[in-house]
Amino acid sequence: MSRQETLEELESVLEGFLERVVSGKEKRLEVLDGINRLDDIARRIGDGNELTDQIGGWFAEHNQWLNDKSLRPADTGRISRILDQIDARLRTNPERSPAMAKIEAEIKRWQHHTGGERKIVLTRGPEIAVKAEAERPGSLARFSDLMERITRRFDDLAGSSQHILSALDDALKSAEMQQNKEALILSALIIYSLKQENYKVDPYVRRLKEAERRIKGRRAGA
Repeated sequence: MSRQETLEELESVLEGFLERVVSGKEKRLEVLDGINRLDDIARRIGDGNELTDQIGGWFAEHNQWLNDKSLRPADTGRISRILDQIDARLRTNPERSPAMAKIEAEIKRWQHHTGGERKIVLTRGPEIAVKAEAERPGSLARFSDLMERITRRFDDLAGSSQHILSALDDALKSAEMQQNKEALILSALIIYSLKQENYKVDPYVRRLKEAERRIKGRRAGA
């Protein structure tokens, strides 16, 4: 295999790997964004019913959540708490309207599916939890955190290695044996960097593929 062919294969591996990472995160980010939007609507409900259209639109847009497996238990718990807040405010509104009654009926339907069809007394603990989750960092911040963790991992490997190839070998071992995704990404970065410096990286590319296959197999079996 020529150097150009190896480089093209490595680029293909990295592109495929990144595409799978992005694809797996995209659905999760959509869920978090949807829940945050519902939370924003709940926070802006006043004494009037000017936001009932927005609430109804949110229910219509995310109706598929009731039938698929997009939501985690923490997601359904948070949605249930937000719906409790909305329901409580609507019930205390003296100017009840057909639109508000429809929203209340839709809330009951969602609470039935999310397991929140019950009276809940909100205490400071859940409020703090809701606020903390609402303030979770965005995708850019999470990626920045990932890069910081990868950098710290490389610093640890470099401190006990005599050469970059030794650090790469240790990173690949961690990815292969521990099925560590951060070690896998670090290995890919090192391999790509070495390839740019004309190192022969074919064996490492094969190990990278095998480590990725194992990690993917573990996730599929989880």
